[in-house]
Amino acid sequence: MMQRIEGFLGKSVDGKKSRIPALQDLAQSITGLILACFMICHMIFTGTILFGTDAFESVVKFAEPGGIYQVTNFVALVILIIFMVHAFTAMRKFPANYAAYRAFKAHKIRMKHCDTTLWWFQFITGFLLFFFASAHILTIVFGEKITPDLSIGRFSQLHIFYLLLLIVTVLHASIGTYRLIMKWVSIDGTRAEAHARRKLIKTINFIVWGVFFLLSVIADVVWLSLG
Repeated sequence: MMQRIEGFLGKSVDGKKSRIPALQDLAQSITGLILACFMICHMIFTGTILFGTDAFESVVKFAEPGGIYQVTNFVALVILIIFMVHAFTAMRKFPANYAAYRAFKAHKIRMKHCDTTLWWFQFITGFLLFFFASAHILTIVFGEKITPDLSIGRFSQLHIFYLLLLIVTVLHASIGTYRLIMKWVSIDGTRAEAHARRKLIKTINFIVWGVFFLLSVIADVVWLSLG
């Protein structure tokens, strides 16, 4: 009962403000950062196909010492757990019902604020990733040893799915990293200086993700040509 009261009032039984929302926010930020870094590594990994199948296979052998392919299965399982923690901590910020959804939509239309719109895109892409990314990660968790032939076969059959997954993931991750910087990094200076710095950070952030996205699309074309 006390936990229910604390959840409703946002205060602990001794009258102090609950730390649970702050801890959930911290968990969401940390898991989001880990997943964003993993996504960059993943794009680099799959992008090695630009240098040929031998380069791709060399990276696989490096990641699976001694040919123990279960290492990849285990890493995928860890990423899946982190992904689930991130998803569940983020869900608390989603509109809880249709009335909340309409209220936010009206607010977004009236405000016409870029960051508010970006959050809306992050909400939509996050919802899609809960299904798309989960399906992809599960195939790796329970999959067999990764080889160029296996990857080529998968991409030939599911290239549309992988392209959509790439677009949704990069959109979500790029917005997420920008929001993480805005949330946790202090930007000093006058109002004009702070605004200029935020704009610069936003530009650099999306350029970096855009470059990785473009390279991944080129790599996807190469994967498809090998099928």
